[in-house]
Amino acid sequence: MRTLKFIVEDQILSKDPKCDFSNLVPGSSGNIIAEFSFSKEWDSFTKVVALYSPLGREYPPQVLSLDNKCVIPSEVLDKRMFKIQIIGKLGPYRLKTNRLEVLQDGGMP
Repeated sequence: MRTLKFIVEDQILSKDPKCDFSNLVPGSSGNIIAEFSFSKEWDSFTKVVALYSPLGREYPPQVLSLDNKCVIPSEVLDKRMFKIQIIGKLGPYRLKTNRLEVLQDGGMP
């Protein structure tokens, strides 16, 4: 299993600079985990990972586990790039991050 680590600071989603995002190969299945660390403002929110194709097609959302992880579905990993976003819900309140692009350029000439 490979883990991609992300940081959510307020409403900004970014790649963890300590995590290696290189050599991701399109077409992986069931072996890529997304792990998130959140700033305090997210503490009480239910957190959902929204995933999008390069053209903006939305895939089924993933509710984060208590350890702030989820498996990225194989259909998301078929293309050279996908977009990821976090959406939080707490009663009538909703919190969203930016959409972040993740490039899968491993194995490409």
